[in-house]
Amino acid sequence: MRDARTALCEYGRRAVGQGFVVGSSGNLSVRDGGLVAVTPSGVPLDRMAPEDCPVVDLSGEVVEGALAPSSETPMHLALYAAAEDARAIVHTHAVFGAVVATTRTVLPAIHYNVLLFGGRDVRVAEYATYGTPELARNVQAALAGGRQGALLANHGSVTLGLDLDEAFERTRILEWLCEVYVRACGMGEPRILDDGELADVELRMRY
Repeated sequence: MRDARTALCEYGRRAVGQGFVVGSSGNLSVRDGGLVAVTPSGVPLDRMAPEDCPVVDLSGEVVEGALAPSSETPMHLALYAAAEDARAIVHTHAVFGAVVATTRTVLPAIHYNVLLFGGRDVRVAEYATYGTPELARNVQAALAGGRQGALLANHGSVTLGLDLDEAFERTRILEWLCEVYVRACGMGEPRILDDGELADVELRMRY
């Protein structure tokens, strides 16, 4: 898992650099078979070394590393269990995602890029205390049906990917969508794409 732990450090620095996390907020993980490398609890994401990142099995038992895994490890493991093709997860507290997650129950189709997350909107998971099984279940529900990203009420966002690069790119796109929506709301009532317009885009995306 050395490469996975190194990648967590690289993308942790990117997350901080792009303002998606502050301090030790947010967490990332990479799955390789029956093992998951995850960012440690309480360590700023731009100050990690590979050896700081614990490795856990799918039950959450630490098999490598001296530091405690992120408090959100139960959520990561629940999402891997529900989405068998997911190999990386990025969870951040990016500003515009948090604003939408605090004020809405869904991010509507402000732009056709919502389709990149597996649906015609982005769901907001119901609120639960961080690090709890209840939050893990709520996020699982928000991602049901093959969704690749969700917002967490009064919290932040989470995205999945086949690798960290894909999961992180989805985080960037989701934050952009949230920013467009928030800024549009400040100018008036946003125009939302309807099902027919989204269906036309889905058709074009197949070719």
